[in-house]
Amino acid sequence: MVHSSLKTKMVVLMVCVAALATAPLIIYFVKTAGGLARLGTDPAVEAALARNLERPDPPTELEQAALALKKYRQIAALKSSIVRQVLTVSAAVSVSVLAAALALGYLFISRITRPLKELTDATRRLAQDNFNTPLDIQAGGEIGALVGSFNAMARDLALTRQQKLIAERRATWQRVARIIAHEIKNPLTPIKLSTERMYDKFLNNAPDFPAVIRSTASTILSEIGNLQKLVETFHTYAKFPDPVLRPEPLNGIAAECVALFGGRDRAVEARLDDTAGLLRLDRGQIGEALANLVKNGIESTAATGRPGRVTVATARSAGAVTVTVSDNGCGIAAENREKLFQPYFTTKEQGSGIGLALTERIISLHGGTIGFESVEGAGTTFTITLPVEN
Repeated sequence: MVHSSLKTKMVVLMVCVAALATAPLIIYFVKTAGGLARLGTDPAVEAALARNLERPDPPTELEQAALALKKYRQIAALKSSIVRQVLTVSAAVSVSVLAAALALGYLFISRITRPLKELTDATRRLAQDNFNTPLDIQAGGEIGALVGSFNAMARDLALTRQQKLIAERRATWQRVARIIAHEIKNPLTPIKLSTERMYDKFLNNAPDFPAVIRSTASTILSEIGNLQKLVETFHTYAKFPDPVLRPEPLNGIAAECVALFGGRDRAVEARLDDTAGLLRLDRGQIGEALANLVKNGIESTAATGRPGRVTVATARSAGAVTVTVSDNGCGIAAENREKLFQPYFTTKEQGSGIGLALTERIISLHGGTIGFESVEGAGTTFTITLPVEN
């Protein structure tokens, strides 16, 4: 971790500074102890005192020489105790100075590294699109300026993200509006032409007017049915309800989907993880999402002309359960992959273009994600990830 490395380096730096600060004191005490250790062990001094005792000097000087020699030898007897006391005091003072330096250094380091750690954690949350991460750190100097800059950046990113979402929604609905306008225009043309033909026959009292009415009415009713279907699919997507979450067995929903679409002419199989357990789901919506994916897989394999196989599998990992729907169909063309989850985008002649968009919305409302991998001519695998706690 970055903050741990920084803290370790600063601790090492403070130890070095404290060692340098106490080094002269330690050297002084060591030198002093060494000097004391030599007291009473100098042969030259002892020999000089002994010679003074052997000289025929006055009694007073002899007594002084004897007393000096006695005291010198007493120092020799006491020097171990003196040296021990000096070393003890030296060690205590050095350790106290070093401990005080390290304590002050640790407090100083903590005032720097704690805000940096919180800043690192907030940056990580920001990278996960959690923009509600303002830092409430009372710090001055460069650290305070850095925290202020981070909070300003987080606010700017939140505003930019909000504006981006608004722009994406606007672009999506503009695209949907264009598609709907195009789809409405298609049936309006035959309705207009049929009505004009019928009116022309009526004005000219054409003998085949009854037959024209019948064919025209059939055409008009058929196109009105197409318009009604378009409006219903649009209403389904625009007014899709929020999920009603209850503890549900995901494996049970997947097994029901496999049983619904499986048959003698359809190889639809399930590979379910027994540890998937219960998840808080809307059973109907998740069932619809899986049904859309399995149905697409069956249609994709049918288009290849070879024996098809669709597999629904579940697996549990840390904090999430994944559902994969795999097929060995024709795959997805590279130019269509970015538009796959867009509303009303379809490559099928009879498709509404709402199935995958609705599936993506269902998974999003459940707090999950959906993605896919595809190889043209080999097949496609859709992967749904649902959180255990949503």
